[in-house]
Amino acid sequence: MAKKRICVLFGGASADHSASLTTAYSVLNAIPKDKYEALPIGITRAGRWLFYPGSYENIPDGSWETDSDCCSCILSCDALHKGVVKIMPGGDASIHRVDAVFPILHGKYGEDGRIQGLCKLSGLPMVGNDLASSNACLDKKLTYTLLREAGLKTAEYISLERAVINELESHLAMIEEKIGYPAYVMPANCSTSIGAYRAENREELESAVKTAFSHHHIIIVEKELKGRMLECAIISGSFHNSRTAVGELIVQDKMIDKASDNITRTFAFEVPAKLNGVLQSKIKDAARSAFNALSCKGFARIDMMLCGEDIIIRRVRGLPGLEKNSIFSTILAECGITYEEMLDHLISSAIEAR
Repeated sequence: MAKKRICVLFGGASADHSASLTTAYSVLNAIPKDKYEALPIGITRAGRWLFYPGSYENIPDGSWETDSDCCSCILSCDALHKGVVKIMPGGDASIHRVDAVFPILHGKYGEDGRIQGLCKLSGLPMVGNDLASSNACLDKKLTYTLLREAGLKTAEYISLERAVINELESHLAMIEEKIGYPAYVMPANCSTSIGAYRAENREELESAVKTAFSHHHIIIVEKELKGRMLECAIISGSFHNSRTAVGELIVQDKMIDKASDNITRTFAFEVPAKLNGVLQSKIKDAARSAFNALSCKGFARIDMMLCGEDIIIRRVRGLPGLEKNSIFSTILAECGITYEEMLDHLISSAIEAR
């Protein structure tokens, strides 16, 4: 049987560029070589698309860009091509058909639906969420709106648009009254590690708001949640309680990194989490409901907080970290799904779904 050719997109013109390189290195090395031929295409921070035929070892540190064998390429929007167009330095071009696209692009311009829309126009199967579900996962305001409409609980929050910057004092006072301290401030449409800040007083709040507005025109300010931090993985749109574990992030110290993703930097990940059977079932059901509420496809990681008896949905990550030792991969490993099997399943499912 002929191998399927998979276009693996990595890098990207976003602040998450380095994270994408690390993930791509892990994925490219683990894709089953007996079934798939990888076609690596890197996107530089400046937004240039390059076909990269070199060693995967040069991807994590970014030195892949300097490879003399790199050449320009584009994902053709002509559905007849069903692939990528390589453009040589002299101007000659060649079409390389692919069977599916695997976008490993975190943050803006990759995780927000833009690349997914391009794949749809190109008529190419794509691993993971489509345009609408990708945008719903990354846009935190939209995420919370859809989750609440589905009857799920989220953190208490308010959203602000950049136009309020001219009346900032009154809005800071409103945040203090409705949210209080500590307040978690973040851009509405960026990955959770970009522009997020934990504010503990008015001075920090003002600075955090201005920083968040520099990344997006809408920001989210959340109330602090206190409870157990839980994680659940869903793969290929099919959620089976017997095949999915619940993991828990356990704080290891009290050091707060105010510019982090709302959590302490030092923690351990325990899977399965120490929960009774009834509670585990409720948590898995909540994760499945969140997945469905955002019309997710392919896979997602659901971040939750268990606050007393309340299950609070914090994030639905439409593109979870996919490194071999990531939280998402670790949860699936606990369920008996190896890293290589996970990648094979994701790719084959995308091709079959066409």
